[in-house]
Amino acid sequence: MAKMKFKGLTVEHMYRIKIKETPGPWLTKSFTGLTVIPLEAGGALLIGSYPDQAALRGLLEQLWNFNLTVLSVDKID
Repeated sequence: MAKMKFKGLTVEHMYRIKIKETPGPWLTKSFTGLTVIPLEAGGALLIGSYPDQAALRGLLEQLWNFNLTVLSVDKID
């Protein structure tokens, strides 16, 4: 993932995205740099760093294109 730099500082934001479906191995191959944690009750948590809201929106759009249901998006840093 690209990082933004402001006066020598690197800024990234970590996000946790909960999806309804339990993804297969294809998801981890499709999204490099994204940690996929399956949940016992079904679904999964996707954790990754994004430099800005545009990059995060790009990921959410890809999830939409894969027909995955996003239940929540939380900034965790």
